[in-house]
Formats: sequence, C-alpha cells, structure tokens
Amino acid sequence: MPKIDNRLITYQKMTNLIYYSKNLLKKYPKSERFDLCADIKNLLYEDLKYIVYAWKAFTNKEKSEYLRKVDVDLVVLKSFITISYKSMYINQKNYMVWNENVDEIGKLIGGWMKSCQKE
Repeated sequence: MPKIDNRLITYQKMTNLIYYSKNLLKKYPKSERFDLCADIKNLLYEDLKYIVYAWKAFTNKEKSEYLRKVDVDLVVLKSFITISYKSMYINQKNYMVWNENVDEIGKLIGGWMKSCQKE
C-alpha cells in the first residue's frame, strides 16, 4: 500500500477547516463580520499559505519556520474560537467540532515538525 503524504493530508484538513469556518462565520452578527470574522478568515488563509510554503520549501529549516508560524496561528485561532463561544456567536456543538478540527491539524503540524527535525 502506498505511503500517504502527511503534507497533503494537512493541506486537505486545512481547506476543510476553512470551508467549515466560513459556514459558521455566516452566523455571526453583522457587527462582527468586519472585526472578528475578518481576523479568523485572514488567519485561516494565511495558515493555508504557510502550509503550502512548507510543502514547497527545500530545506528543513525553512519548513520548520513556516510550520512554527502555523502552530502559533492555531493557538491564536483557538483563542478566537473561545471568544466566539463566550460571546454566544456559536453554540457548544460548533465550539467542540471547530476545536477538534484545529486540534487535529495541530497534531499533524506537530508530527510534520518532528519529521523535519529528524532529517
């Protein structure tokens, strides 16, 4: 059986997270669409860009730098999700699913970072 490329899975999970997030952000009040929603969207698109940069990088040092940025951004995203939940823009189920998706991507990024350190 062929080995599944972890980088491709990370990219796919991130695009799925963006799609899920965009659907949730439609539920936010109009007052937050240009503030919190915009911050979340920008963060997600930036992370997707960093994942592609890491995927295409030649050296492990370059890959590690981009992956570290994604890792930090995921922590910030979790904070935005918590703010959204506490402000009652999303319900508990949305909060749990969103956080689980972010955690899953975080684990994939962590594994990718470890593989860069080994090589």
